[in-house]
Amino acid sequence: MWVSGSIQALQLIAVGLLARPSSIVAESPSYIRSIQVFQSAGIPIHSVSLDKEGIDLKVLHATVAQYQSGLLYTIPTFHNPTGILMSKQRRNDLIEQCKELRLPIIEDDVYRELWLDDLPPAPLKSQDSNGNIVYLGSMSKMMSPGLRVGWVIAPEPVIERLADIKMQTDYGSSNLSQYVATQWFAQGYHEPHIQWVRGQLRTRRDQMLELLQQHFSDIADWQIPTGGFYIWVKLTVTVPMQLLFERAIQANILINPGYLYEDEATSHIRLSYAYT
Repeated sequence: MWVSGSIQALQLIAVGLLARPSSIVAESPSYIRSIQVFQSAGIPIHSVSLDKEGIDLKVLHATVAQYQSGLLYTIPTFHNPTGILMSKQRRNDLIEQCKELRLPIIEDDVYRELWLDDLPPAPLKSQDSNGNIVYLGSMSKMMSPGLRVGWVIAPEPVIERLADIKMQTDYGSSNLSQYVATQWFAQGYHEPHIQWVRGQLRTRRDQMLELLQQHFSDIADWQIPTGGFYIWVKLTVTVPMQLLFERAIQANILINPGYLYEDEATSHIRLSYAYT
């Protein structure tokens, strides 16, 4: 099913799939725009922490047991804002646990093709034998943020429900945008373009890592992202984050303070190497 970007897919899910009262579980930190969709729909969100391999399954199990949540929202591949790539074993364990908990999954996979070192593990959806996973993709990260074309892959009854709500909302996504996306793939433009994008991102990531190592190695920690747009930096010294943000803006540098994504992330900043 075509949608006007993955954010619209989340809006349709929030309105159409979650009975009231209901809640969701989501990684913390997580992408603020996605979380705001559920908050705007009046749906409580319960946070589950991350480790280096992805979502913490022990915390997930305890959270679902406590709150009887309706679904899980996850960004397993090049997570925003942390850049974490969920390991293959963690993906397998997550799918099994969600089957046991009868917990549907929204897999937000918009960064999948932006791998810089090695191919990421297969999507969670590729192992979905029970129709338990709703899969989201988008052209905006791969091609252009202005091309509002995304897609939802889900069981037919789910698609029918979402399509009905979408028809009531905007009477369908732009035919012109869909035509552009169709021709983009059909005429073979996508593969050379995405290879070029990976090369650009790889160069920018490596330059940013070099600068971090040169100037921040004694006051901050970070993981090297293997794809996506972001480096999640934890400062090991006390810094007034609002002042840092303002001084950076004065120097034409945009940093996103960590507290935008998680209240407790007051010593983190998200750096993006995707745009200058």
